[in-house]
Amino acid sequence: MISPLRILAALLSVIVVGTPIAAFAFFLMAIIGDPGTCASGERTITVSPEAAASFQAKWDELDASLDAGQAASTTVTEDEATSRARAWLEERDAPISEALLCFSADGGSASAKVDVPFFPGDVDVLVRGTLLLTGEQPQAQIDDIEMGGMPGFMTEIAERFINRVIDNQTDDLALEHDYGLAFDEGEATVGGQP
Repeated sequence: MISPLRILAALLSVIVVGTPIAAFAFFLMAIIGDPGTCASGERTITVSPEAAASFQAKWDELDASLDAGQAASTTVTEDEATSRARAWLEERDAPISEALLCFSADGGSASAKVDVPFFPGDVDVLVRGTLLLTGEQPQAQIDDIEMGGMPGFMTEIAERFINRVIDNQTDDLALEHDYGLAFDEGEATVGGQP
């Protein structure tokens, strides 16, 4: 006959040994797993200072037209958006590297390596969604997120962390106008009314 003390000891040993093993397994899934990038397949995104400058020039021209009271729009490529996003992330010393922005008729997506504080390495993240460019600051609307090789139920934690990172990075980014955003293959069109 098994005593209650022996059952309690067995349960405690499972908790004491099992919890660190499970935590280590989730850690390995996050670090080793790879959800891929939004640019996987035949899509190639080229990052350059010239593309970042082109994005900024188009954005400045759009704002100048809106400031002058004229409705306007501009179209940016994945190269331009990715290049400008990387430059902006570097300027802000954000915990994100190797960011890629991808556009398709279905919407936008982004992939990057994220430095998660409680992990000793970067975690590959793939996010699908859009940016809302109305109001005082941009707001990320995440439809789907994949983080390393973590199972779906664990991505809720990642989604909260990613949303916090995005919110922290956009706190100082003020929108001068309300903008609309439309996607097509390899490009996005931003438009606004004065």
